[in-house]
Amino acid sequence: MKDGLNGNPTNKFVGGCQIARMKTCVIGDDGKLDISEQDIPAPGHGELVVKMRACGICGTDVEKLHGNYPSRILGHEAVGEIAFVGEGASGFEVGDRVFPHHHVPCYQCHLCRSGSETMCPGFSQSNISPGGLSEYFRVPEWNVSRGAVFKLPLELSFRAGAMIEPLACVVRGLKKVSFGPESFVTVVGVGPVGMLHVSALRIMGAGHISVVDISEERMKFARKLGAQDSFSPGEAVKGIQECSGGMGSDITIIAAGSASATDTGIATLRKGGKLIQFGLPKPGTLLKSDFSSIFRREISIITTYSGIERDVAEAIDMIASHSEEFEGIISHTFRLEETQEAFRLAEDASAARKIIVEAG
Repeated sequence: MKDGLNGNPTNKFVGGCQIARMKTCVIGDDGKLDISEQDIPAPGHGELVVKMRACGICGTDVEKLHGNYPSRILGHEAVGEIAFVGEGASGFEVGDRVFPHHHVPCYQCHLCRSGSETMCPGFSQSNISPGGLSEYFRVPEWNVSRGAVFKLPLELSFRAGAMIEPLACVVRGLKKVSFGPESFVTVVGVGPVGMLHVSALRIMGAGHISVVDISEERMKFARKLGAQDSFSPGEAVKGIQECSGGMGSDITIIAAGSASATDTGIATLRKGGKLIQFGLPKPGTLLKSDFSSIFRREISIITTYSGIERDVAEAIDMIASHSEEFEGIISHTFRLEETQEAFRLAEDASAARKIIVEAG
């Protein structure tokens, strides 16, 4: 095993032997966020241990604290430097700057061969441990052997690298539809992932981008990223009709998890329009939209979940060539020991854009 243990982990002595310790963020038995201490993980065969340098806080992390998501592992938008290389993990060296994807499909089953890789039974079974919101985390052999650990370009900062995973998810969703210079596209909800959609849509060639949100501050920032029009939910249908010449939106992306956002998005679409549901609805969410109208208008509803390695590769290229723009979406950074404060801010939709936690 090659190792490069550095930084400032705390240490303890057990039976006369020094064992490196680290801080990690976990969901405690009481359902609250705790910053605890545990041993730095050691890599098994074919595995890597990464020293975290930056990790974004995702909406799903917040939902985990509320019990609305099955996993309890916190942090999957992590980048860092390889600290340990297990036997059999070829092609990697201590000190390599990397992004490890947390979920990886098998690429061999019927679902994978059919293009539904994120529905693969093995996809959600793989994960970094104990999570990206830790000073160090282990990357399993399943991920390493399937090409899910990407070396970062030197020009890509760790802060910008924390945007790779969410942008990869955005890229996967956008590739499910076709759009170009003549397309009218609407993004409902311009929180962090909504902002990523606006940037990606502009870079990928969407013609006209409108955004819908309750926050004027967020819509103002979305206009800086490339949105031409912005509307409150109550103004959205009329406003998008007007800016599209009475037609409606070709594609509407729901970057929020509320039923009201989806209902608003459906109403903005033209006949034959396509809706991408990106935001995660809470279990039991029901829509009020008239299904007969959806049928008669030939509205397509497309859901999208996570991303895979080809999406990650595209996200890295996109961020590397527009790093200042994507890093600009980050509004707040916290140290690992300040993660509880970071989560409190992440739950205040009006106070922040993208929030990341740094260590090392």
